[in-house]
Amino acid sequence: MKILKNSLIVSFILALTLVSCDEGGDPNPGGTNTQKFAGDWHVIALENDGVTPAFGGDYVLFSTYNASSNDENFWLDDHDNWMEIKTKVQATDFTNLTFSGQPASAELYTGATVTVTNGKILKNAAHSFGGHIVDSLYFEAEFDWDPGVTYKFAGHRRTGFIEDEL
Repeated sequence: MKILKNSLIVSFILALTLVSCDEGGDPNPGGTNTQKFAGDWHVIALENDGVTPAFGGDYVLFSTYNASSNDENFWLDDHDNWMEIKTKVQATDFTNLTFSGQPASAELYTGATVTVTNGKILKNAAHSFGGHIVDSLYFEAEFDWDPGVTYKFAGHRRTGFIEDEL
């Protein structure tokens, strides 16, 4: 009786193991509509002249990632660092990787508004801190807390290599 009971338990566990390994359906979930825009970036905010770091700032980590709507919208996010910008923007050209935001879009970290314009990703157009060839990110933003002043944001894709980290 004990052997039968142990055999049933082992058979049950084996059956559960085999069933739980079945992925079912398509094992390739595919990508999102804005996956070409997604990534982590080292970005610096510059004054209107495009040269002087805004408020004496330095590079910070930004992320671009898809919105749950899985359409042309994606998030532009500095993780509540320094310029405090998290806003939704739209891909305007999927081939040339350009984007912009709606005028006076909600900025989620401060409750303010921001207008993002002239956004673009240029493939293999920048160098990382360690000298690797990477994609470039650029956009301009006007915040409601500084009306009439357009800040320029420029940076390069994060590689994850130690020599490229801040």
